[in-house]
Amino acid sequence: MLLKLLGEAGDSGMTVRIGHENAYEGLNSTSVVSVGYGSGGEAVAKLGVVGPFTGPFAVMGEQWRQGIETYLAVHGDTVNGRKIEVIYRDTTGNPATAKQLTQELVTRDKVQFLGGYGLSPEANASASIVNSAKIPTFLFHVASPSSMPLSPYFVRVGQNIATNGAVSAQWALKSGKTKAYIAIADYGPGHDFAKGFREYYTSHGGEIMREDAIPLNTVDFSPFAERIDAAAPQYLAMFIPPGAPAVSMVKALAARGILTKTLVVGQGEAEDPDIHLFDGAVLNFHSVIYYSSTLDTPENKRFVETLTAKFGPRALPSTFTLGGYDSMALISKIVSEGEGDTTDGDKVMRSLVGYSYASPRGQVTIAPSRELIEDFIVRRVEKNGEGLRNVVIDTIPRVDPATFK
Repeated sequence: MLLKLLGEAGDSGMTVRIGHENAYEGLNSTSVVSVGYGSGGEAVAKLGVVGPFTGPFAVMGEQWRQGIETYLAVHGDTVNGRKIEVIYRDTTGNPATAKQLTQELVTRDKVQFLGGYGLSPEANASASIVNSAKIPTFLFHVASPSSMPLSPYFVRVGQNIATNGAVSAQWALKSGKTKAYIAIADYGPGHDFAKGFREYYTSHGGEIMREDAIPLNTVDFSPFAERIDAAAPQYLAMFIPPGAPAVSMVKALAARGILTKTLVVGQGEAEDPDIHLFDGAVLNFHSVIYYSSTLDTPENKRFVETLTAKFGPRALPSTFTLGGYDSMALISKIVSEGEGDTTDGDKVMRSLVGYSYASPRGQVTIAPSRELIEDFIVRRVEKNGEGLRNVVIDTIPRVDPATFK
């Protein structure tokens, strides 16, 4: 988005640089993008990416970085004669740290644009600072419906998790599954997902057998798997944060054979880059989400090929990678078309509404709500010539979070 916002600076001779303030391996604190001047007097645009690069949710930050760098490898680091500098800052997943780092970026680093944020509480904690500074902020993967109303400067480039719940419920009923069990992580987005699923499912004739809210610090998921197995639902709707919690949950389900007896459907628990962590237990796991690395589109093929060429064959794309990639696409649009005003965050936000573009996920439109209208897909983990992959088995086209109920 930053690239777009810099567009009107075209006649000023401004240049924008892309790079890292610190080596990623030695990262102690964060990522940022702002506009200032380099030692040679040239203008520099800085994008601040704030989120977890270490700790239990570090997979998010690492894959964001890969997505950003893949976009630059595909499209180049210069737009309209400007380069962009990207700096990463690490929250370790702590909302208080996210707020502190956001404040530092605004007051000390004088940033004009922000992006990233891992779990929804990080974005929610930082909203007041974003609002005071009127900084356009791209939420790479923040999923809670509660986040967007907190700031008119938020743009969600991922998903509204309540919509995921409703789409999952629709697909459950389409598949003839009328008895469901809900298992979610016990924090805001988990409850948002459960509410979206429950309201759609029960209003269309489905029966909820039981709901479990699993504490975020859970290590042993076997008691929850035991309860699910005893209930014998036709459909398990689940939402567990990616990384160690998701791996442990799926392994506990597989140990009881639940993935072969019940239609188990999650969200982003088993992204392609992480499938190897499940040791084969994830076979036949389903997910309802907006992206798969196996999508057959020109944009996705280029995305996947560039990512793996740059980071190696195991660096498969995910929704996290896509969040970084698509945010850079919006920035590039702003710069190339000259629609943005780097001093007017309100004007920038207005310029984005109604914009459509071809993403690796398919055609996407930014709605007035600053949410994305996009296709949702149903994936199933299958074994192919490349190993285990999320394979698309169904598509729900042009889902608008404001109207899909």
